[in-house]
Formats: sequence, C-alpha cells, structure tokens
Amino acid sequence: MRYLVKISLVLKPFYKIIYLLAIVLIISIVYQLVFSAVPSPAESNEIRLSLLALAWLALVNLMIQFFSRVPIALQGKSSILARIQNSFHRGLYYVLSLVFIAISIAVLLLTFKMLKL
Repeated sequence: MRYLVKISLVLKPFYKIIYLLAIVLIISIVYQLVFSAVPSPAESNEIRLSLLALAWLALVNLMIQFFSRVPIALQGKSSILARIQNSFHRGLYYVLSLVFIAISIAVLLLTFKMLKL
C-alpha cells in the first residue's frame, strides 16, 4: 500500500490533465457513435481503444483520489478508541488496495487481449 500512496501523491498534481483527457475521450466516443451511420471495423476498433483508455484514466483517477488520503499510523499517547478507529481505517485501505490491484490486473489483461485483435 505504501507504493500506491507514493504513486498517488506524485500523480496528484496531474489530476486536471486526467480529467481533461477523459472529457476529450468521452467527446470523441460520443462523436463517433452519433455521426457514424454505419461504423466500419476500424472505427469500431477506435471506439474500443478509446473506451480502454478511458478505463485506464478512471483507474488512475481512483488511485489519486483514494490513496492520497490514507491515514498515518498513530504513535504515542493516543486513546485506545482513536487507535482502534485508525487501525480500522487503515485496514479498509488495505482491502481497497487489494481490490485496486485486482482491477488493475483485469484492465491490464483486457489491454493485452484488445491489442492482440
């Protein structure tokens, strides 16, 4: 989880660029779907690749939003209730990091499968 936190903190200044790229991809997908009467296989493949890029951008955005706020481990003279609450929150972030890694592997496998076609 430490690595996800470090990566998310490094990428945090670029979140506006990620949103801009996502908007451009969504506009491109909508344009291709609306103004294409009969989509050719090349256009269909372009839409699929745009959706894949949108999935990657969503994944990076989720990483930035979730893992930049992980609570630090409490040290010293904290109350027992505060330490239990902190441990619970950190445990939820560990579970979330496992889910994030599983989704990343799924998107990576999907990427390899789509690029072979």
